[in-house]
Amino acid sequence: MVAGYRFFLRRIAAMIDQKENLTIMTIAQRLNLRQDEFRDLLNIMVKRGDIECISENRTGCGGGCKSCSKVCAGPELFSQNRNVKSYRLTERGRATCDGLS
Repeated sequence: MVAGYRFFLRRIAAMIDQKENLTIMTIAQRLNLRQDEFRDLLNIMVKRGDIECISENRTGCGGGCKSCSKVCAGPELFSQNRNVKSYRLTERGRATCDGLS
């Protein structure tokens, strides 16, 4: 297991609970990690089942999703790739975080 795994899981869970649309760079900065370190940690969390990756096609996005800030439609994130990845905490991840209280 990665040193500090539960600490980072709890911090990421708090960010997810705030329902902010954050970039990998922003989250890495808030966690005081390099982007590659954060991506590696995120991949481990996905493989362990604590966080789930959701890939969505943003073509025709009208920003109608609950708690949507239309960040996927913004010019700062526009690219030829129409797929947007988002992450959510799984029940297993929530149980791990709740077990830390």
